[in-house]
Amino acid sequence: MRFIIHILLCWNGKKRFWRPLDHCALGAIGIGLLGFVLLVRAETTRLRIATYNLRNYLEVDRWVDGSYRPHYPKPEMEKTALRKALIEVGPDILIVQEMGPEPFLLELQRDLRREGLALPHAYLARGSDKERHVALLSKLKPVALETHEDLGFDYFGEIIPVKRGILEAVFQHGKWRWKVYGLHLKSRWTDVEDDPLSARRRRSEVLAIRKRVMQRHEEDGVPYILAGDFNDVRSNSPIRLLQNRGKTQVANMVECWDSRGEVWTYFYAKEETYSRVDYIFLSPDFPAVVEYNHGHVFDAAGSMDGSDHRLVWVDLELGRSAGKDG
Repeated sequence: MRFIIHILLCWNGKKRFWRPLDHCALGAIGIGLLGFVLLVRAETTRLRIATYNLRNYLEVDRWVDGSYRPHYPKPEMEKTALRKALIEVGPDILIVQEMGPEPFLLELQRDLRREGLALPHAYLARGSDKERHVALLSKLKPVALETHEDLGFDYFGEIIPVKRGILEAVFQHGKWRWKVYGLHLKSRWTDVEDDPLSARRRRSEVLAIRKRVMQRHEEDGVPYILAGDFNDVRSNSPIRLLQNRGKTQVANMVECWDSRGEVWTYFYAKEETYSRVDYIFLSPDFPAVVEYNHGHVFDAAGSMDGSDHRLVWVDLELGRSAGKDG
């Protein structure tokens, strides 16, 4: 394709006229444009963040092919479907929920690497739930890792912990430093009559998490991402409370949808209901622009074969902010 710029508007003191540019002038313009593009690219970094509830990636009692199997691992067909989705999306940083003990995380890491997706850095958060964990797989090496398992709250007169704690991973790339918090709030299942659907418990978990996140931000000023399975819909208090404390903005929700514009991330087969419970939030000072101004929900063929949740991700242009977007 020829250069789009073929002519130069000139002024001879009396009138304007068009004059073809010579090759040297075209070359200078081309070099200048290329230098500008390279400069912009050098100062920005594309980052893909994903969250995925893997649905019992561990040994658990299950029905497999019509037979009851106690302490049975996740079926290979489901594992294959999970890996297919992850390989197609190719996240740089992945937060997962319902991961079993460390050998299961290392198995997933190994199988992904063998099939073409290398996520060399793995971390398992250990909360009070000893079976299902939040975990991290990442292409980027974290400079700091921590599980906040000391978070507690009053629940009908008893101090209980945030069930899975929160995972905190700090990253540094060039001049940018940021952190990712991985979360998995209490499910809607409950055996407490006074707390139907565990709504009160999830609300208390969010308040404890929000307090810790804001305290850390006051201490270090590092912008953050919150990603995970929140087990609640956006109209309920846990999601609203995570975004604001009074007039103070805590986090901005990234709107996410699939190729058909549908936003649901979880299918509850028992009631045949679809809902959005998996989210990604950014702190107000996060130094990035969300590509296309929205995130994504994986909906390729077989997207529900590995889990009852769908993979959610967002592409960020690190080094740009909404105020500089142009």
